[in-house]
Amino acid sequence: MAALLPPPRRAPAIEVTAVPAAVRSRMEGVSWHGGDPRCPRWADLAYLQLDHLGFDGVARGELVVAAALAARTVQLLGRLWQLGLPIRQLRLVDDFGGSDDASMAADNSSAFNFRRVDGTDLLSQHALGRAIDLNPVENPWRRPDRILPEAGRAFADRGVIRPGMIVRPGPVVAAFDELGWEWGGDWRHAFDDHHVVWSRAL
Repeated sequence: MAALLPPPRRAPAIEVTAVPAAVRSRMEGVSWHGGDPRCPRWADLAYLQLDHLGFDGVARGELVVAAALAARTVQLLGRLWQLGLPIRQLRLVDDFGGSDDASMAADNSSAFNFRRVDGTDLLSQHALGRAIDLNPVENPWRRPDRILPEAGRAFADRGVIRPGMIVRPGPVVAAFDELGWEWGGDWRHAFDDHHVVWSRAL
């Protein structure tokens, strides 16, 4: 079975705006912490409403990313649509109380979340709106002694390709490479198969 599904024949509808007041109220004190001077200002973030291919047809989702990265995010998600990569759901991490663990366990794909790298004082690239997690169950974070989320154990064998998985070699990772995104599945301290990050200057 392939990682991709037949892509829709039409182009996805994608809207990019400033973060609306109603969305800000959902995010304040959850994924956004204005009391921390390192937290991006609202003007530095963009709100995307977009079509994506789900596992059972076209769905509508939302994403918050760095405003300077919005056009590149639209380009990336448009390419994933064209390829036919199904995405389980695209919801703000605020719907999960800002918990990265809860969002991953729900197989949710998300981007901005002002948080630290687990176990460190360093800011995650998600805290800057520069990273996107895609299908964390089908593409878990993996080390020999640990897999996150727990449901990702069913996808630990990366040689058994199923819908929504991201593997190298493959067309999704080739798109990351072409468009300038770094894939966490290439890392060696741990394989972060759901993580894609813009690591270049903006």
